[in-house]
Amino acid sequence: MNVRALLQASFAMTLMLGGCVPMSQFTEVRDDRDALDRSASELTEQVQALRLAVAEKDGLLREEGRRSAALKADTSDLGTRLRQCGLRNDELESLNAMLTETLEGKRRADGAEQSALLAELQRIRADLQFQQDSLHALEKDLRAREAKVAELSRMLDAQKAAGAALKARLSDALFAFRNKGLEVEERDGKVYVRLSSKLLFASGSTAIDPEGREALSDLAKAIEGEDGFEIVVEGHTDDVAFNSATSPRNNWELSVLRATAVVEVLSSSSSLQPQLLTAAGRSEYHPRDPGNRDRNRRIEVVLSPKLGSLYDLLDE
Repeated sequence: MNVRALLQASFAMTLMLGGCVPMSQFTEVRDDRDALDRSASELTEQVQALRLAVAEKDGLLREEGRRSAALKADTSDLGTRLRQCGLRNDELESLNAMLTETLEGKRRADGAEQSALLAELQRIRADLQFQQDSLHALEKDLRAREAKVAELSRMLDAQKAAGAALKARLSDALFAFRNKGLEVEERDGKVYVRLSSKLLFASGSTAIDPEGREALSDLAKAIEGEDGFEIVVEGHTDDVAFNSATSPRNNWELSVLRATAVVEVLSSSSSLQPQLLTAAGRSEYHPRDPGNRDRNRRIEVVLSPKLGSLYDLLDE
């Protein structure tokens, strides 16, 4: 029961016991009651404030308890780690002592081992210097070889380009004979001018027909300024064997004589240097098409780039 309720009960009892009381006394009692009511309200508010303060203090105490527990756990962990560090420090100190003792023992050892180690070190240094000198020499040689390979590549590219340009020029110069058994091909840096026998010769003959002479004359004029190529004229026959008492006596001789006849026309129709020309007979043994004898009977003028500068570079 609160204070206000007590005051109300007391007032009621006073009225019951005393019966009628004077107005002044009633007023005084009422004022006292109101004062007591106000005091009771203030006390109630103070009690509530105290209760809130107590609750807040309890919360703070619980938080402080949690913090205290956490600090205790951290302290325990730190203590464990400290003990571990102490043990590790003891191990390191023991290891340091052992190493120190070993080092001191080696320092006190006989100087023969140190001398041997010093000699081995000097030998290793000498070997290392030799290896470094060898490596430098190899690097220098490698650079020289790379430069040589680059120069060879440049020369080969230049020769290939020259062969392609020559092939194009010959194709243009001999265009009129393209459909009459004349072909121009560039392969592996060489230019092949292939003329069928029917364009140049009658069957079994080594005499060149007028149209064939015209084609060879145009060919000679197209290549007479080419001094970077060597020219081999190859005669080819089919595989039909024949024997004759007069020249040509067989396919070998026929192929050689036809090649020689072509060389004579080439040299007489231009300013080609004779030392650039070679006549060769291959008889029937290098067929273009084993199943087509017409394609096998032919003259091939092979223009090969001079390789002397390449060989000189390789010999360096």
